[in-house]
Amino acid sequence: MLFFRELTNIFRLFFATAKHERRIIFYAAQAQYIAFFEGLLDELLTQAAIVCYITSDFDDPIFTQKNANFHTFYINYLYPFVAPFLDAKVIVYTMPDLNLFHIRRSIFEAEHIFVFHSLCSSHMGLRLGALDHFDTIFCNGPYHKQEIQKMESLYHLKPKTLVEAGYYRLEKIYKQHQEKVKTDSSEELAKPLILIAPSWQKDNIIEACGLPLVEVLLRHGNKVVLRPHPMTIYKRPELLRPFQKKYANEADFVLDIQTASEKYFHRADMMICDWSGVAMEFAFGTEKPVLFVDLPPKVHNPDYKMIGFEPLESAIRQEIGQILPVGQIAEAGKIVEDFLSQKEKYRARIIRARQKNIYHFGNSAKIGANYILSKI
Repeated sequence: MLFFRELTNIFRLFFATAKHERRIIFYAAQAQYIAFFEGLLDELLTQAAIVCYITSDFDDPIFTQKNANFHTFYINYLYPFVAPFLDAKVIVYTMPDLNLFHIRRSIFEAEHIFVFHSLCSSHMGLRLGALDHFDTIFCNGPYHKQEIQKMESLYHLKPKTLVEAGYYRLEKIYKQHQEKVKTDSSEELAKPLILIAPSWQKDNIIEACGLPLVEVLLRHGNKVVLRPHPMTIYKRPELLRPFQKKYANEADFVLDIQTASEKYFHRADMMICDWSGVAMEFAFGTEKPVLFVDLPPKVHNPDYKMIGFEPLESAIRQEIGQILPVGQIAEAGKIVEDFLSQKEKYRARIIRARQKNIYHFGNSAKIGANYILSKI
């Protein structure tokens, strides 16, 4: 059934869609990646551009979109066979590793654009060579531009077009948070709400110190929400059972496994994280601090130190919060009290860090869409 649907969609794309209507193609491996494309899509459609959107997620809500200029296609297992034959002017991915594995560049003269789906640095957070086969990179901030240019020089790569684009996902979080603050201004929580958001890696917060951390925070009179990474829920659910068992009757503890919900994200007074990019999204989007438990970093490129730049997710930690050694978890309660008593001090620091590290805050969609339109 699904295979037949893929074949039908391939036919629609190449034979039932006019060539001038498939000049701009977006590809998403999963439904969640619309969060990084939607600003570009909205702006392109506002400017009357015609866009084709290919998704490999059968249940992608994108299929409910109704716009005469927006064509959606489901192509999953057959996409590696389709990708080389996309005769578009522009193909936009938020998936790295183009040409390194099963998904290849188009054989036609298409401009392949990469859009980041994280604020993390490119040289530690991505595999070596992950961006080498793209023509254009939409950079979140000056750090991406510096890292990519240094890698091009070090490895004698063809220079790419580096667009100072910014990061739409962050802008949306900020806008949602401002609206949330206005609507919930009368709602005052009885206790501070602490959101623990571990990354997906070996020895993350849940594995290294999750139970004692929660215990310390509860003992200091906080409400604690543990929001595991979706991959932990999917692949390592056994790691969550000790929390379910110990705190089954604890009113001030919530195990939030509704990965699509942002309920606690906007209500939290602060976040506790390790190396997830969501820490920067939280800090820059809500202007509230993050406590970083100092665990081993998430490294996808073992040679990242050769680039000579400290990754943003490491360099930024003291600017948007504090670092807590894993052996000093007992101090977490006192640090939380410090954060809560000095909200404006941390907010000012976070705003300065955002201004320094993020391009054109609030205007990324227009910048990216205008660049895409300039290529067709």
